[in-house]
Amino acid sequence: MKIDEWLHFFKQHQEKKIFSLADLIQITGQNKPSLTVQLTRLVNANILARITRGLYANPFTTPSLEEAAMIIRYPSYLSMEYALSKHGILSQTVYTITLVTTKLPYTYKTNQTLYEYHQINRSLFWGYQQQGTVLTAEPEKALLDLIYLRNIRTTTLTTVGLASLVHDMAIDELNKKKLIKYSKKFSPPTQKMLSLIKNWQ
Repeated sequence: MKIDEWLHFFKQHQEKKIFSLADLIQITGQNKPSLTVQLTRLVNANILARITRGLYANPFTTPSLEEAAMIIRYPSYLSMEYALSKHGILSQTVYTITLVTTKLPYTYKTNQTLYEYHQINRSLFWGYQQQGTVLTAEPEKALLDLIYLRNIRTTTLTTVGLASLVHDMAIDELNKKKLIKYSKKFSPPTQKMLSLIKNWQ
């Protein structure tokens, strides 16, 4: 298809913000080699934006960074530092979009931001709310994900580092009953660390 035909195509499908290569093959009926060449030309001409390999943003209804995050690694939900900041619990400015996924860990950098996906067991993939296509952890779950993934499971955040981070959080604004209830589904070390946090306030 020519450029004007592609623009017409995307305008006709404004309800869909993100297209995968498979989507475009199915909808247009074109073969993969030809389609790949055309899409590369559109990207090079700054008409179409490639989110990541095989994913393209509709130029007429550009997805937000959070909407794109849901597609880059599916299934996933916003959590940890990013979600805590989004909920107003963490006062620090967070530039990396942190997410939890059942897939393998993954880090992806674009010109706009850095996406950081952390793997969690399916049994712990819950505790999020949905707004549109975006899933965001409840603040209580985001804190537990942070403790578990950064301090207990990987130790990328030392206890001292975690304590420093907690000092920048409005922990008192969390739902204590929900926090305790959710913590019981995590490992004993996570529960123990949560109890220590109460002494840091």
